[in-house]
Amino acid sequence: MSAVTCQHCIELLVDYLEGQLDPGKEKALDEHFMACPPCLDFLDQYRAASRLCRRALEQDIPPVIAEKLDEFLAKNCK
Repeated sequence: MSAVTCQHCIELLVDYLEGQLDPGKEKALDEHFMACPPCLDFLDQYRAASRLCRRALEQDIPPVIAEKLDEFLAKNCK
């Protein structure tokens, strides 16, 4: 992969984080991240947001909210 732009980093970010890129593209993105503080900051923020979302999804829904959700779905998803 030739010169990587910030736009390339954004477009390939999910595949990069999931290890789905070929080694050449991954290396090019690594090099770009190390030379581009704004992209590295974006990468760090994206990772932090992903961790927060995973933690939120791991928590149980309080029974009262689960009950209200069941009622809503029963009424609106026929």
